[in-house]
Amino acid sequence: MIDLTLAVGLALALVGMPAVSLVTDRIGIEGDDFRADLLVSDASKWAVFLLLCGFVVFVEGRPLSSISGRSLDPLAFVAAVGGGVILLFAASAVATPIFERFGIGGVNDEMTRFGSLSVPHRLGVAATAGITEEALFHGYAIERLLEATGSPLIAGSISFVAFTLGHVVGWDRDSVVRIAVPALVTTLFYLLIRDVVALMAIHALNDAVGLLLAGSIERDAEHQESETAQNSSQ
Repeated sequence: MIDLTLAVGLALALVGMPAVSLVTDRIGIEGDDFRADLLVSDASKWAVFLLLCGFVVFVEGRPLSSISGRSLDPLAFVAAVGGGVILLFAASAVATPIFERFGIGGVNDEMTRFGSLSVPHRLGVAATAGITEEALFHGYAIERLLEATGSPLIAGSISFVAFTLGHVVGWDRDSVVRIAVPALVTTLFYLLIRDVVALMAIHALNDAVGLLLAGSIERDAEHQESETAQNSSQ
């Protein structure tokens, strides 16, 4: 049985970020400037994250360490982070041809926009996503659901669905389908290692690689557009 305090905490963790993103999108807080949009998005993530931290400490009366099942020792931490990053890359490599076979587009359109950002800004975006999203969707949500239900299947399933659907705002349908792959991998990996800090590092490193490659994706897109324009003029 989930009590009111737990229900509020889960609502904050699982729908807080998507709800804020939807509100800012509907009332026009975000404009046409991608950098401004991104700052609003990242500020919203940190706001929800800090609100959850305050909720844990002052409402639940628990330490922040309670949003993680355990803390790995340094050697195990490094091994988990390295293994997690490799696992995400492998899952992407396996899933990509399957998505292409069924005509599910990639995230290149979204990623090319990040190519205009400075490297520190892109790394900041990666760190923001890794820390805030893992703390809410995996650390807090899974740990509290495990306490309430005793079922890793229920806890993981709810977390996975919420994490995936949380990207509906701001991403197209094909991108959300593709995001389901790393969402599933990180959910299962968290259930395995139960260290939210390790998952933060895995998520941030994975995003950082993608965002740092965004510049080359943008250049490739511009090159293709240039070639198309030249061919059309001939």
